[in-house]
Amino acid sequence: MAGHGLRTAVLIVGGTLAVVGGAYVAGYYLAADLLPRNTVISDVAVGGLTREAAAEKLESALAAKASAPITLTIGGKQVELSPTELGMGIDYDQSVLLAGGGRYSWNPADIMLTLFGGNKLDATVTMDDAALKAKVTALAADVDTESKDASLAYVAGEPQITPGADGLQVDVAGTVDAIKAAYLKGEVASAVQHTVTPDITTATAEQTAEDVAKPAIREPIRVQVGDKGEVTIAPEDVAATLTFSKVGDKLVPHFDAQKLGEALDKQLEEIGLEPPVDAKITIGQKKSDKPKIVDAKDGEGIDTDELADELLDENGQVVHAVSVGIAERPAAFDKAAAEAMGVKEITGEFTTYFPGSAYRYNNIGKAAKLINGTFLAPGEEFSMNATLGERTPQAGWMKGGGIANGKIDPNIYGGGISQATTTTFNAIFFAGLKDIYHKPHSLYFSRYPMGREATLDWKSVDMKFQNDTEYGVLLQAWITGSTGRQGSITVRVWSTKKYTVKASKPVTSNYRSPGPTQYNESKSCVAQSPMSGFDVKYKRLFYEGKTLVKTENFKWSYNTLAKVVCGKKPK
Repeated sequence: MAGHGLRTAVLIVGGTLAVVGGAYVAGYYLAADLLPRNTVISDVAVGGLTREAAAEKLESALAAKASAPITLTIGGKQVELSPTELGMGIDYDQSVLLAGGGRYSWNPADIMLTLFGGNKLDATVTMDDAALKAKVTALAADVDTESKDASLAYVAGEPQITPGADGLQVDVAGTVDAIKAAYLKGEVASAVQHTVTPDITTATAEQTAEDVAKPAIREPIRVQVGDKGEVTIAPEDVAATLTFSKVGDKLVPHFDAQKLGEALDKQLEEIGLEPPVDAKITIGQKKSDKPKIVDAKDGEGIDTDELADELLDENGQVVHAVSVGIAERPAAFDKAAAEAMGVKEITGEFTTYFPGSAYRYNNIGKAAKLINGTFLAPGEEFSMNATLGERTPQAGWMKGGGIANGKIDPNIYGGGISQATTTTFNAIFFAGLKDIYHKPHSLYFSRYPMGREATLDWKSVDMKFQNDTEYGVLLQAWITGSTGRQGSITVRVWSTKKYTVKASKPVTSNYRSPGPTQYNESKSCVAQSPMSGFDVKYKRLFYEGKTLVKTENFKWSYNTLAKVVCGKKPK
């Protein structure tokens, strides 16, 4: 019996093993080289497929998504990014490989994974990190905004605050991650931005205004100058010289030492300090005269840098009572500076001639004296009206002939000074200086070059030019002759020669008749000769050596003047 039982048990175990073994072998062949049954890659079910079939299905399902533009919101607008340009794509084979399975295996665990397992996975994405970062960086450059520091300044004598403003800066790394996360999902990626606060906040500016700017102008500042006496800096001068600059995250006050000195100049003279005298470049009114330099003279003053330091305590507060010593005050323009102006040769000269009436000698001679010795530093402008002043009898001007309302008027104060204006214009014309404004006469006078002249009126017409060279310019002017005889006026420009300037031959056209004679029976009648009208044009030619380097075009149109006969029209 015992032997029979043993045989039965052996047979049962053997049969069980046979069944299990058969199932195991069946499982091996069922699993084969397939992916796990429940595998899903980026929402694509690929379980139970071979690796090759799974890769093909994955590519078919995801190809459109892989190449579709990625929408990015940045700076309040949306832009579309091309995955291809960014090197973004899907590695289908690697995606399948990472899913597991896909190979024959006798390992029970592998067989069970293939038959009953599997996970949801994201496809393996490839990308060019450098290209993606470069693209985001370029987009950020267009939308990033700098923070703006608050500022504090005096406006119309009162402290005024310009508020600060936060900036926004794109976080490139964070935005790159957002783009990666949105890829294949059809989602809109949003740029990651950070707020950038200014170094100087509005609160800092407001506090500085309360602590420093307002107290600084509540009362004048008293300055004791050695043993000479006291001067004061008025609140408006404090406001004009005290500024606030950024140092780290603070607004630090400081005084403009030069402006302080200028504000106190007059007071310093009043308490007995000798002012400095600048060097001058002068010239006489004789043809043989040449420029001379009158040396500068230093004077007495205060050390404005010392004063600026004394006016602020260690806490940056303005001190309203200080003492400073007397210091040498050098002239602002000394002999060396004058010599460096290069006023050494004639660069332009012109002479015109005039009838010998008394008013012409008076007015043209007076104009020549006022023009003579005028010095222009580089960049300075000349105004004939500013140089001559208003033409009044009190100023020594006589009545004379001039043009008013298109007619000859014999009763104009300063009549004849257009002669001086025209001569000056031609001198600066040939010196190559910049013509800012000039207006030729409305009528043509043969004593002047056609079109190349300049009239003057105190209220409406000026003649202006600019010293647009790097050298100083000195004007010299004189007249010759005496009443009853023809006179002349000459204007010279002294500087350093850069160009040889010539005028082209004037071209005239469009001649117009003066029209019929007019008869005037009034007691105030002034007879006048007829004048034809015409147009003229010419050029200013600039030469360096023999090479023409620049030209300027000029043109003018002269009016007609009808003949006027005083008396009745003959029958």
